[in-house]
Amino acid sequence: LTLNKELRNVIIPQNDLFIELDYNSAELRTFLGLLGKEQPGDDLHSWIQENIFNNRFSREETKKKVFAWLYNPKASNKKLNNYFDRELLLKKYYIAGHAETPYNRQIEVQEEKALNYVIQSTASDLFLTAMLKIDKMLADKRSFISFSIHDSLIIDFAQEDKHLINEIVEEFSKNKFGVFKASLSIGKSFGNMKKIS
Repeated sequence: LTLNKELRNVIIPQNDLFIELDYNSAELRTFLGLLGKEQPGDDLHSWIQENIFNNRFSREETKKKVFAWLYNPKASNKKLNNYFDRELLLKKYYIAGHAETPYNRQIEVQEEKALNYVIQSTASDLFLTAMLKIDKMLADKRSFISFSIHDSLIIDFAQEDKHLINEIVEEFSKNKFGVFKASLSIGKSFGNMKKIS
């Protein structure tokens, strides 16, 4: 994460290319999942821009507003509060000074940080579970997981496994909360990745 982006070109695959899978708004989608809400199939920030803010703000402004509100318990936004019920999530997952996640993690935390801990811990576990599924899929293949960064999975990919790409994306996207929209990028080096879907 701290590597200068200009230096990422030195990271090259052992096989033919890198494939990167990246969740669209992983933490916000995790929040929806924790609340039991359906996952929009579109870009989540664009969906919020249209369905919650009625296109009053650009996608970028919407994204800033959502994250400024999400992790600041003192921030108030009536439209976001109505759809993303922070209080309901805290009642369900903050118990006796501990944030408790669907993965049975118990994290001692003050209430003002509990929402952050529940969402980020759960999102991390969702991602790691997806990574393990992909690792098993590739167990007897030349392609392999090279590394991960936050909620991005980078696969050192061999062309002979190209028939697996759709299945890999599908498995990466599915989790206990439904289907998280994911993007797919490819490149001959990590500094030269191009989004293809």
